[in-house]
Amino acid sequence: MPFVGRERELRHLADALARPPIVVLIEGEAGVGKTRLLHELAGQPLLVGGCHPMRFPYGPLVEALRQSHPPARLNPVTGALRPLLPEFAHRLPPAPPALGNAQVERHRLFRAVLSLLDALSPVTLVVEDVHWIDQETRELLAFLVRCLPGTVNLVLTYRAEDLRHPASELLAHLPPHIGHTELTLSPLDAEATALLAKHLLPGSADLWPLTGGVPLAVEELARMLADGREPSTPPALRDAVRVKLDALRPTARRIVQAAAMLEEPAPTLTLAAAAGLPPEQGERGLAEAVRRGLLREWTPGAYGLRQPLTRQAVRESITPNLRRRISRRIEAPAEPQGALSPREKQVIGLAADGMTNKAIAESLFLSPRTVEVHVANGLRKLGLTSRRQLSSRNT
Repeated sequence: MPFVGRERELRHLADALARPPIVVLIEGEAGVGKTRLLHELAGQPLLVGGCHPMRFPYGPLVEALRQSHPPARLNPVTGALRPLLPEFAHRLPPAPPALGNAQVERHRLFRAVLSLLDALSPVTLVVEDVHWIDQETRELLAFLVRCLPGTVNLVLTYRAEDLRHPASELLAHLPPHIGHTELTLSPLDAEATALLAKHLLPGSADLWPLTGGVPLAVEELARMLADGREPSTPPALRDAVRVKLDALRPTARRIVQAAAMLEEPAPTLTLAAAAGLPPEQGERGLAEAVRRGLLREWTPGAYGLRQPLTRQAVRESITPNLRRRISRRIEAPAEPQGALSPREKQVIGLAADGMTNKAIAESLFLSPRTVEVHVANGLRKLGLTSRRQLSSRNT
């Protein structure tokens, strides 16, 4: 796949790695191009290992070190790596005797990794998908970041929405001589998406509205079109979305399903009503869905799926009976409940004129959250379920 739209990020990463020792964190959603960015580093000696959902102990370190070429003479402590790297038994010193203490032997293993990296330097150790890190590798990285040799870098890639152990915790106790930087990869903008599509397809096609600029989605959709197939949810994306849905608590899953059935981003109370949940449960479900990266806040107080293809994948996962129930809740007008307060009338009037929550907040010197609450309460009291209904009622 052509490399487009990441020139600034590539320069930033290359400049950072030119100043060892440094710890670099690269964050971005699935398919956004974290691995591809690393592959574009020219002339950088990299040892790359990836964490696995099954969380194999020391798995990414073993994978990375297996790519190395250990020199002939190594510190005797590196013999402790023989059980993890039997294919290098002829290159490693003899295994040191057992110490009878698990903690002491673990420290010796950590020192062995550090010594081997020093012998291989200059080098950059890359650990991908840190959101799946195992406990043993997590502790080893916590040791390494505090004592990186002078010509060794450490790069960690992760998806923030799937990360239970914040990668930034590794930076909490860095010594002054070890630098650090963080890089966030966002989806491509419309122009870069069009350029990527132009490289992948013989004709022109606007893939940004469907893909939201996620390069992997652009590539898969372009492949469908090039094969003469109708554009649909790419199987890899569909499966990834369903895995994420299955991992959610029931209330969060219902919120995501309701968001997929709505035609536009909606406030918390609208999502909760469409999902058939009380407001308090709806708020908790929404918070989890946002944290896990399925929903995002498009405008202040309005939440929806991150990209159209994700929305389509969620819709395809909803059973017909559940789809009908959600649709009935969306289409059925709510029962009017009470009179509007003066402030609610003011906010609702501006919302009916098409102003966003942010614009209303700035106009009335309120917080966006307060405006969201007033809009939601006003819609409920008027028996409406969306701002679109409010605008129609005003015309």
